[in-house]
Amino acid sequence: MNNKPDFFIVGAAKSGTTALQQTLAMHDDVYMSPIKEPNYFYNEVAIEELRTGLQEKLKKENAAQWINDGMNGELWNAFLREEHLYKELFRDAKANQKCGEASVSYLYSLKAAENIYNYNPKAKIIIMLRNPIDRAWSHYNMERRMGLVSGNFLQEFNKYKSLPHPIWGKDAIFLSGGNYYEQVKRYIDRFPKEQLMICLYDDYKINPQDTINKILTFIGVAINSDSSLIKNKKANEARKSIIDNFLPSGGLKSSLRKAVQFVGLHRLLKQLLSKESKEQLPTEYRLLLKKYYESEINKLESLISINLNNWK
Repeated sequence: MNNKPDFFIVGAAKSGTTALQQTLAMHDDVYMSPIKEPNYFYNEVAIEELRTGLQEKLKKENAAQWINDGMNGELWNAFLREEHLYKELFRDAKANQKCGEASVSYLYSLKAAENIYNYNPKAKIIIMLRNPIDRAWSHYNMERRMGLVSGNFLQEFNKYKSLPHPIWGKDAIFLSGGNYYEQVKRYIDRFPKEQLMICLYDDYKINPQDTINKILTFIGVAINSDSSLIKNKKANEARKSIIDNFLPSGGLKSSLRKAVQFVGLHRLLKQLLSKESKEQLPTEYRLLLKKYYESEINKLESLISINLNNWK
């Protein structure tokens, strides 16, 4: 039994990590945590400091009890603090499987890189990065739906632009979540280069299969006929799982479950990754964000040696 993850999808938030996690979970030689975001290594914030609504949700779901009762189905997120509970997430992994988990708080966290390294210094780290301008707008709209922000974008931008590091799970992080330079640098400073893989959201959106193949190679899983995640024998199960996570309950979800039986996973992933807010980013806000992130993008480009002209 392997009770330590071999790899981590650490973020960034709103950059396709859920689609990636769900797709990797289809592979016979990969075991993903049944809690999508355990947040175990994001431990600089006490549960009592999280926003009230999140505390109530965590209490209601009771991850510890869910684990002890057999982990039936999937739980979206938790803030596990006990090591024995975290290890239990991987108790059902087979000896030949690579274990992984995906908590996007880990990229934002000031301590997670160090915590992960101390737990497993040989772990592989996957970082998905999206144009911070588009990412900020997508995250703002999500936080607005969640009630974390109530003002218009300009009001919230002015409110949060001067805060050095808003707290994940308590504050709105739509703006600070795109300050990638220090976030990525924490992993580069801690892990050997060969244990880090940085993927760009646009590449994943355009050709998800190519990105998946590169990630499988990176984590040490063979690419063979069974690795074609588009035609994988678990495709129907994966489609259902993705739809369950992305859509609210009701008749629409039920109808879509039936409809996607005729839609290839490749196409479905592209649709999910291309899905934008119904409210498009106004030009004046785009220019505002472009100026805000300009220095960050330039520093990140030098740090990771990847051309980011498309972001500029």
